[in-house]
Amino acid sequence: MSTAHAMKSADVSVKVILCPTDFSPGAEPALAWASVLSRTFGAEMVILHVLDLSLGALAGLPSEMAMVPAVEQLAGRVRAEATESMSRLAARFPQARTTIREGRPRATILDAAAEVHADMIVMGTHGRTGLSHVFFGSVAEHVVRHSPIPVLTVRQSDDDPAQ
Repeated sequence: MSTAHAMKSADVSVKVILCPTDFSPGAEPALAWASVLSRTFGAEMVILHVLDLSLGALAGLPSEMAMVPAVEQLAGRVRAEATESMSRLAARFPQARTTIREGRPRATILDAAAEVHADMIVMGTHGRTGLSHVFFGSVAEHVVRHSPIPVLTVRQSDDDPAQ
């Protein structure tokens, strides 16, 4: 019998749930799930936004393709917009702790999970396929493959026009 099968339900403890967000409509269902799970488990909910300030990320390119530092004025504007967006989320989820970090989202999410001692990560996925997936990859896929803790990915519903 594997370790997972031998684990009793009493051994499962969820005290901290990390919920990374990019503030997109695709992240909304994950925030809702994280909030419900937080209440259900009595766990702390930590909402994380990662600012990728490389020029490639600001231009919409994958950060692996262009790691040139952004112009400070543009980076400052992006920081201000992220702070404003996070303030709106903090008002909607007053029970949650919020944090904004700078770096590459894939690594920063995993680092943040370790630092806050998260027991679970709940994050949205954009469901990219084809060339978009090949060129941009998937932050959620990377986190699922490399996280030592459970990751719940929540996809935006197919009937949502914002998808």
